[in-house]
Amino acid sequence: MLNRRSTVVLLWLAMAAASVCLYVLEPGKSRLLPVCPFRALTGFTCPGCGSTRGMHQLLHGNFIAAFEFNPLLLLALPFLLYALLSYSHRVMNGQPSRPNALAPKYIYTIFGVILFFWVFRNTPLYPFVS
Repeated sequence: MLNRRSTVVLLWLAMAAASVCLYVLEPGKSRLLPVCPFRALTGFTCPGCGSTRGMHQLLHGNFIAAFEFNPLLLLALPFLLYALLSYSHRVMNGQPSRPNALAPKYIYTIFGVILFFWVFRNTPLYPFVS
């Protein structure tokens, strides 16, 4: 059974390997990268649609193209990266894990933003006009 430090190291190694693959493989042109099952079944985009293509563009330094593929991803990435770095730092220094530190009102706000983004990006309004 893995301890928490090994798990964090394996997580960072897996993300590094995934980043290399995503840098090399172009989403939409490579059959190795999956398509969104929600979009394939319904024809609508989900909140995560465009994230793979956006990360590919981000890894190549194209911030504007990444934002155009999925603006929510680019806006959420600094917060997600901070949470991952904070957790990794705590684990590697042998500190105990903290329970959920977010108040329910913030969790509901995040949920509301994602839901609003999901609905809005399926409308024919700028910037989601195809």
